[in-house]
Amino acid sequence: MSEKRLSNWQLLVFALPGLPIAWLVPPIYAILGDFYLRYTAATAAGIGSAMIFSKMVDAVTDPPVGYLSDNTRTPWGSRKPWIMVGALLCVPTFWFFFAPPEDAGNLYFAVGVTCYYLCHTLIKIPLRAWLGELSPDYDERSRIWSWFVIALLLGGLLIMALPLLLSSPLLPVFDSAEFSPPMMRVVGLVGLLGMPVLIALCLVCVPQGHRNEGQASTLRGFFDVLLVCKPFQNLLVGYGLSALGFGVFYSVIVVAMTSYYGFADRIPLFLLIMILVQVASIPLWERLARSVDKHVVWAYAWLAHAVLGLGMFAFGENSQSFWAVVALGAVLSALQGPHMLFPVSIMNDIVDYDSLVNKTSRAGNMFSVFTFVDKVLHALGFGIGYYTMALFGYDAKLDSNTDLAVFGLKVAFIVIPAVLFFVSSRVLLTFPVDRRRHSLIRRRLDSRAERAARYQALAESA
Repeated sequence: MSEKRLSNWQLLVFALPGLPIAWLVPPIYAILGDFYLRYTAATAAGIGSAMIFSKMVDAVTDPPVGYLSDNTRTPWGSRKPWIMVGALLCVPTFWFFFAPPEDAGNLYFAVGVTCYYLCHTLIKIPLRAWLGELSPDYDERSRIWSWFVIALLLGGLLIMALPLLLSSPLLPVFDSAEFSPPMMRVVGLVGLLGMPVLIALCLVCVPQGHRNEGQASTLRGFFDVLLVCKPFQNLLVGYGLSALGFGVFYSVIVVAMTSYYGFADRIPLFLLIMILVQVASIPLWERLARSVDKHVVWAYAWLAHAVLGLGMFAFGENSQSFWAVVALGAVLSALQGPHMLFPVSIMNDIVDYDSLVNKTSRAGNMFSVFTFVDKVLHALGFGIGYYTMALFGYDAKLDSNTDLAVFGLKVAFIVIPAVLFFVSSRVLLTFPVDRRRHSLIRRRLDSRAERAARYQALAESA
């Protein structure tokens, strides 16, 4: 396999789809949950149930997408066609989900979020598998993905900047920067237009890459990888705990900022600053991981987040300390950088391990299982956050809640994530495929591929 690095132009074009894909990832689904809670007939318990229902649908759709991604054979490769299908499906989905009528209820939200995550599945699984085929190198994979993550964060920045721009003196289309129904329609329209265009550009300009040799996935044995690949098991536990905490945190933090801390009109500004901090942090995390193993950097970042996140207890109802909240939020946002940067790169290292030990070529299979667990636990975390608020009686529509209700709100977005992040960090520190071991894996895979090429050449010449 060639180890030629992608040019800066190819890196840029590979990263550009991250801009509209930001419409499919946190914090946008948390914003949509809060938006439906405040502006439609949907309820907190109903939204939580809808998120869980959407993951049940994912249980059906993820395996076929992974299987098709591994087994499709076209002149454009096996990954690109399915990425484009997902991009095109985003067009009607965004139109439906971002512009609900006032009487839209729990069923409307459930349909929207189910289609929303189907789009994410069709794009996310083959795109992540494609990364590992663009380079076999431990550090180069992080470099490629760091460009994509920066574009993803800039897409989130665009989402936050749109309300500020459209309510500014320069372009006073709206009176407020809140995510009101008219504002949300504009946000959805921008994502709707950008998704197919930028993904098409990427698919045309970036090479297919090279897959590991080996047996492709089958639908019957789809979940066998969970039984035979121990590094995959380790990662799923460590990542799964952090994904669960991430889902709880992001589901409730927007509600807390708007209805408890009293920053509803400054949510876009707050999230814009958080995203800027993450953009600035990604190159630093990528550089640090050149000297310290990726999983170690990631683990200690979660440990720091677990401890420092408890500082949110210091701020009370209708807080006047907006910039103090911003400062703490910026630190926490930076510490979330490794969670965005390293899992995909580490997963492709695990794909190499699986190819060596089990003689397979099933990156799509593995990423679909990984994506399924990721989305289920994010959504379960979202549900836990909303169910916790409902259990303690917190109502975002009230001007003031009881002390017990406020306590439940804080348990949801401060305590539960801190515990999950702490346990996740301990698990991630035991991950077995470090830089040295991956280097040995790649040498053996390359040696195997060279022998196979020689045997094929001899057979053809005989």
